[in-house]
Amino acid sequence: MIVEKEEEAKLVMTNSNFEVEEKTLPSVLIAGFRMKGRYEDIGSGFSKVGSAMGFNIKGRPLGLFYDEEYQEDGADFEACMPIRKEKKAKEVSVREIPGGRAFTLLHRGPYDNINLSYDKLMTHVKAQGLTIKRPSREVYIKGPGMIFKGNPSKYLTEIQMLVEE
Repeated sequence: MIVEKEEEAKLVMTNSNFEVEEKTLPSVLIAGFRMKGRYEDIGSGFSKVGSAMGFNIKGRPLGLFYDEEYQEDGADFEACMPIRKEKKAKEVSVREIPGGRAFTLLHRGPYDNINLSYDKLMTHVKAQGLTIKRPSREVYIKGPGMIFKGNPSKYLTEIQMLVEE
């Protein structure tokens, strides 16, 4: 399974021009743990969701970000995992997040410079005269594993911003 994910990430990086794309995102059933704090603390949220959902997880982890601007401390975000079916769990919210018209951008590299990709994506959306719906999303295609940190220069994250119709 790890080899398959590595191959998929390589294929995405090879075939991507890393430009803003317009997509229609499907609605997704998720389990999430909402947090306030520093962005780098999201891993503890993924641990809670993973422990609560186990084999019910179906897909890549994603982060939902509720603030309109970068927050050094006290950021409002949620660690989420797509799931197969509803399952109640303590401290974990289960719900469907809506799909819709979105603009996306692949970010390659460490998370500490993801703001550059956000700037590019937001500039594009605003130039279209569109309004961004909150929360924005990050889908983690390739990132640190549970045991090994990996190479941050090879992390691959898809930033997704739904827009008002």
